[in-house]
Amino acid sequence: MARDCFTKWQSFDARTDAGPAAGVERARDCLTPDFAAKLAGAGTGGSDGTAGGDNDSQAGRAWDELRAAGTRSTVSVLAVTPVGGVDTSTSGQVALLLNVRRETISGAGPAEITVSTPAVTMLVGTDGTWRIAGADLENAAGDAPGR
Repeated sequence: MARDCFTKWQSFDARTDAGPAAGVERARDCLTPDFAAKLAGAGTGGSDGTAGGDNDSQAGRAWDELRAAGTRSTVSVLAVTPVGGVDTSTSGQVALLLNVRRETISGAGPAEITVSTPAVTMLVGTDGTWRIAGADLENAAGDAPGR
């Protein structure tokens, strides 16, 4: 679940996506409602690793630049492991370390490939579905707009 959700959330295509919060909208079903709202800019916008979503003028300007350049970025999660190697899933909460490869292309230019190791926190809902409830992208290179 973490692999698919992170990929939906962080991949983007500025040529066709509506704006910087498009990834959040794509991944909304696998994010907790609070986290999705925070990422989409309904919260404090720009703090705690968010870019403020579509309502943030700085994010909007950055998105316009990405769109003009024809930028698109595809994320692949190569590996997922519990932080510290400890499986805490029976508690209903897990912290996972992801090994992520991002391929970003602007216009007809060559692909720029980066690798990062973001961490995500997942919570299990009353329906038994695991959702991403938080993320630490501080040391992650190439974060998608609207993260």
